[in-house]
Amino acid sequence: MEIVDTYSFGRMMILDGKIMLTDFDEFIYHEMLVHPAVLLHPKPSQVLIIGGGDGGAVRELVKYPEIKRIVVVDIDREVVEASLKYFPSLSSGFKDERVEIIHEDGSKFVKESSEKFDIVLIDSTDPVGPGPIGPAQTLIKEEFMQNVKNCMNSPGIYIAQTESPAYQFNFIKSYRGKLGKFFSIVKTYFIMVPSFSGLWSLTYGSDTINPLDKIKRSPPQPLKYYTEYIHRYSFEFGEHYLSQKSS
Repeated sequence: MEIVDTYSFGRMMILDGKIMLTDFDEFIYHEMLVHPAVLLHPKPSQVLIIGGGDGGAVRELVKYPEIKRIVVVDIDREVVEASLKYFPSLSSGFKDERVEIIHEDGSKFVKESSEKFDIVLIDSTDPVGPGPIGPAQTLIKEEFMQNVKNCMNSPGIYIAQTESPAYQFNFIKSYRGKLGKFFSIVKTYFIMVPSFSGLWSLTYGSDTINPLDKIKRSPPQPLKYYTEYIHRYSFEFGEHYLSQKSS
């Protein structure tokens, strides 16, 4: 882990040689990871985050009073400690009494847990790396996806970060195919994160809730990036791009 101060992006966290977040644009990623799921779900009460030790997703989730419990399962205790020390505004949500942090392998947690969640967010380090695999390789296996599904209530929503469509198109295509074995609705949406090489993807899964349905409530304010229009455009852009590149 490296924490560095930069001129263009402000403070930056680097893990395994890859940028995890920056002061400049972390809000784009975290708002678009969290708010589509919460605003689409009819009754979001229990949320599980696999990864997420920087606290950005938690910061967005605690804006919703209807969420009763947020469980963060991050194997790396040092990420949480570094975020609390060097990114206090990012990690501010950890102080909320609804948040529980567990330092354990996320794949082990979902395999052994008997708990049920309405929303599961996979906010992990990169599952693909300079070689064929990355440090979060266990989180892209079908066994993991099946175990996550077993931990979910119905209706449920699953969202995972799935890399850059410019550089990992084949990975995204493979991931969607795997996820489609467990969810009847699978959509990939794109966001612009300059520090993540520009275009980035997240992939959505649910059995009953279409991400292009009308959102169920008004977004909490203030937000810096998310709007209902951007929500819809992000999904439409992602699906259009992937369909054109696949044809």
